[in-house]
Amino acid sequence: MGEPAIGIIIGSKSDWHLVEKALEAVAELNLRCAARIASAHRTPEAVMRWIKEAEEAGVQVFVAVAGMAAALPGVVSAQTLLPVIGVPVEADALRGQDALYSIVQMPPGIPVAAVGINSVQNALLLAAEIIALHDCELRKRLAAFRKNRMDKIETEQQELMNRFPHLALNPAPAKAQEKPKAAPVAPQPKSASASIISKKPNIPAASPAPKSRQILRVDPDNPSFEAIERVADAILEGKIVAIPTDTVYGLACDSTNEKAVHKLYDIKGRKESKPIPLLIDSMKTLSRLVRKIPKDVEEMLDELWPGALTVIFPKPETMLSAVSNGDTIGIRIPDCTVALGVINMAARPLAVTSANPSGQPPARTAEQVKEYFGGKVDIILDAGEMRCELVSTVLSVIKEPYTILREGALSFDSLRYHIKNIRKG
Repeated sequence: MGEPAIGIIIGSKSDWHLVEKALEAVAELNLRCAARIASAHRTPEAVMRWIKEAEEAGVQVFVAVAGMAAALPGVVSAQTLLPVIGVPVEADALRGQDALYSIVQMPPGIPVAAVGINSVQNALLLAAEIIALHDCELRKRLAAFRKNRMDKIETEQQELMNRFPHLALNPAPAKAQEKPKAAPVAPQPKSASASIISKKPNIPAASPAPKSRQILRVDPDNPSFEAIERVADAILEGKIVAIPTDTVYGLACDSTNEKAVHKLYDIKGRKESKPIPLLIDSMKTLSRLVRKIPKDVEEMLDELWPGALTVIFPKPETMLSAVSNGDTIGIRIPDCTVALGVINMAARPLAVTSANPSGQPPARTAEQVKEYFGGKVDIILDAGEMRCELVSTVLSVIKEPYTILREGALSFDSLRYHIKNIRKG
């Protein structure tokens, strides 16, 4: 690839998933990047040393990704005359606003460009545009990249108009159907016993059966980026999808979209008095949802997550009322590459319940999901047959002793090995 043109420096390994996701999104640009984890507060000497090494290696623009106080972009800018783009990261209860303010309020003489919270992709694109000022080949790739995005939108628009032609700005007038020409009729006998020629009623042709919702087949260990992105986009549009987990198939939607959650309840036939658990992708997300995690519980989760264990925590006071109208919420990190990819791409907790009508056995294949729900599910992500026949075990840690509310894939004895203060409900 040649010498790196963009130097990406992040303050914590926990932010790497944002960088990785952004690099995948702009992979077609073939950007030449170098990356380093270094903290402005904990390893300032490493930061300064890497900046000099990056300049010597040919880096032309720095992208600094940092959360909370977000001193890193300013430190980088103070050590170089190259452009610096800061990316504020959502890292605590302030949801990245503190990092954003830190980056955009640099002192005079320390210029740092700022993009949106978690927007590493836009930072890379801005860096590419800066470099493209004197790189004709990169400018061509950027133009093609933007055209591809425009074409995608136009394709989606055409698909929308095909499904809902009456929503077009200037709907095309319906074409008048030509009357079929009458077939010639033989002359009738004039006698009283003349035969009667019967006419068949004009029965319109049956409408074609509606096409079933698409099933997307993916490799369970290495799912395609395009499939994951398509499912995540559907979730963000408020749709219901079916995804594999480490136990059985689940019906999923955006937990922050109340309309989508109500639709999920309706499709499953589940009473809204019964909460729907959340699937998340990291302990970092858990820390944003749960203010205080008991130390022994955190140690247990370090061992058992990702895995088939749903843990009941106190629910955030002002959040997620649609998935739980009580004061508790179930949360887990699934041990499933496909599910984690969807959650990460959607960038929010998903409301996920087993893919079966209430009272029926959970679906273990995509075809079973289709048999249960047909066109009620917008996309079914097919990763093959699920090996586990059991749902996740549910453990409440609201108060001690902690209580197993449902014994599933993880047995009571296996939990007791990791945490002693539990009992069966």
